[in-house]
Amino acid sequence: MIESKNDANKNLEKALPALQQAKQRVANEKKKQNEKKRKAENHHKYILGGIIVKYLPDCYRYDEGELNRILSVALQTRDCQQIISKIKAESREITPPQSTLPNAENENEGGTE
Repeated sequence: MIESKNDANKNLEKALPALQQAKQRVANEKKKQNEKKRKAENHHKYILGGIIVKYLPDCYRYDEGELNRILSVALQTRDCQQIISKIKAESREITPPQSTLPNAENENEGGTE
């Protein structure tokens, strides 16, 4: 009975470092994913800022509240809403549906068209 307790303790001592390493790998992976997400969001913010400067060159004269008022009114206009709807419709037409078959394009190359 004493030997099996010693074996169990040794196995537990061996398993604990593996557990700690696994936890660290999970933490590192989460950190990498958060960093990727943050970089993508920052890039998107940078692009949007460039668009604002392009179409509203004197935007730096306004504070955040004033810019919010300007943009909210502009985005609610009928013309802007029509353009948004048109762009959404175009993006649905351009984006082909994803096939669940891994070699779907190879099956169509068989010459049965």
